[in-house]
Amino acid sequence: MDSREPAASGASDARVLMRPLAGTLKRPGALLILIICLGLAVRLYAAWEMNAEKPDTPARLHNDEPGYDALARGLLAGEGLTWPGRVPLYPVWVAGLHSVTGYSYAAGIYIQCLVGALAVWLTFLLGRRLFGWSVGALAAFGVAVDVVLVHQSVRYLSEILFTPLVLAVAISFVKAMESPTPGRFAWTGVWIGLANLVRPTLVGFPVMAALTIAYAVGARRAWRPAAALVLASTLVVTPWVIRNYFKYDAIYPLATSNAILWQGSPEYFHLIRREGYTYLDVWNKVIYGPGNEGNDPGSIEGDRYWTRRAIRSIAAEPLVYLRFCLEKAVTYWIGDPNADWGDSYIFDYRVLREWGFSRSRTVQHLLSRAFPLVAFASLFWLRPYWRRLLPLLSILAYCTLLHSITHAEARLSDPLHPLLIVIFAAALWTRFGKGAVVPPATTKDPW
Repeated sequence: MDSREPAASGASDARVLMRPLAGTLKRPGALLILIICLGLAVRLYAAWEMNAEKPDTPARLHNDEPGYDALARGLLAGEGLTWPGRVPLYPVWVAGLHSVTGYSYAAGIYIQCLVGALAVWLTFLLGRRLFGWSVGALAAFGVAVDVVLVHQSVRYLSEILFTPLVLAVAISFVKAMESPTPGRFAWTGVWIGLANLVRPTLVGFPVMAALTIAYAVGARRAWRPAAALVLASTLVVTPWVIRNYFKYDAIYPLATSNAILWQGSPEYFHLIRREGYTYLDVWNKVIYGPGNEGNDPGSIEGDRYWTRRAIRSIAAEPLVYLRFCLEKAVTYWIGDPNADWGDSYIFDYRVLREWGFSRSRTVQHLLSRAFPLVAFASLFWLRPYWRRLLPLLSILAYCTLLHSITHAEARLSDPLHPLLIVIFAAALWTRFGKGAVVPPATTKDPW
């Protein structure tokens, strides 16, 4: 049987391009349950380890965690969301955890482990939808044991909710592309909107999705489904935008950016690479340092100040900015030398050990950070199936572009690991498994 994907000839081939690989394993539901239970067990063990080391108080929180905790406490105190630098759903989630657990941070992360296990199941659904049961099971196993995804459950950060929502966006986008109707694309838009209310990363993705639809089916046939997706995603976030307008008398895209464009500008580049500033130095000595009082990047006016400053810097040195953008397209996936690798260099084993990582966890972390490179390389094996992968590739391309022109840290790409794992699992199955394509069935043009 020919192992190549049948050539597409317009929208009528949409379903053919999405048909699963033949030669998949039989469907032992017990195996899937076992994989999900493994993912849950690994996360519960990580939570137990964290709780053994940390106090059950706010003292255990660091980086962005205290900010989410403060917003959640404000909600429970009846103050509402008091900072424009965050969107609502994760603070609401943390407030719910506090209500259920009586402000027990230790108990809260055990509940988050259930959400982590949900991501394992959603990954299976995505892999099965694209390439069949076996690829779905392989991908679910990868997500179950991925150290980066495991540790999402034990931190009070928005990744724990954003990751399953990204998977929901991908699954609904795949379904819509294989049977294109405005209603299905509207559901994709709904999931995009919900994801943006957890973390506004996908705020511009409806435009990329519309371009993807136009590429797949042609511009004339794309406008109705694309419009449905854009409209649905906009309607979901509109109440939040209106709330912000009345509260702050300003219109802005969901949340202030916290100087994210300036952190990708040539001025930032020179501070980090040529003037010896560390990542924390930039925040403590520049953003919140002398001369910048009153320009808090979390405020609306402060955010606008840093955005204007970034634009001036980019306009003054466009070639430096272009070079920096190309670097960030890579460091977004494997880690920024300053923000992720302790102002050292990428894959610095010594830094991880100095941070207190055990030898085994250090190796796991290094492998996890190198994995995106392997996953992208495995796309070579999936060349005949790139059209089938358009929904996933569009998400990956959009997020890479967004962070290459702004600020890139590996933590920001972690929620995309399940998509990469699906791609890698499919490459393994087509290379070493029974990866033939199901012969195309005659289908009526879904348009």
